[in-house]
Amino acid sequence: MYNESMKTKIVKFIGYSGSGKTTLIEKIVKKLNSDNVRVATIKHDVHGLDIDKAGKDSYRYSEAGAKISIVSSPELTVYKYHNTFSLKDIVDKINDVDLIIIEGYSSEDSIPTIVVGRKKTSKGFKYLDNDDKNIVAFVSDYTDEEIKNISPNLRHFNINDDVLDIINFMYYKD
Repeated sequence: MYNESMKTKIVKFIGYSGSGKTTLIEKIVKKLNSDNVRVATIKHDVHGLDIDKAGKDSYRYSEAGAKISIVSSPELTVYKYHNTFSLKDIVDKINDVDLIIIEGYSSEDSIPTIVVGRKKTSKGFKYLDNDDKNIVAFVSDYTDEEIKNISPNLRHFNINDDVLDIINFMYYKD
């Protein structure tokens, strides 16, 4: 999946809670930022999210019925839409970046997907069992031999290694 208006690359990371997705993405973003690559991130929160605090002005505007609340400061602008958007709608609103990294949205199709798993949870392989053609790699603390027994054709990266190999695979290759 590309942001068609910009031809921006998009990659998605999925895995169980505690697998290391956020930490891995954080390392990738830091490295890409040091290389002057402009990155946007999208995090899917299945538990619900509220960035406002009761009693604050923007909260009061939302409570009064505003469909969009915007809070702006010299360092940050936050748009709070009181609506649900599809992942495509969210992606289409992003501009001026080279790469969009998505965490979650495991059921979304047509996006190159990297699965993150850990031995301690033993849950990482659920996503590898469904022959999803969009899954392009697995990042874990398993050995290459252990991965070959489960998914022999899938590219594997060790989660404890430097992220440069993952970046080269997901961003710099065509």
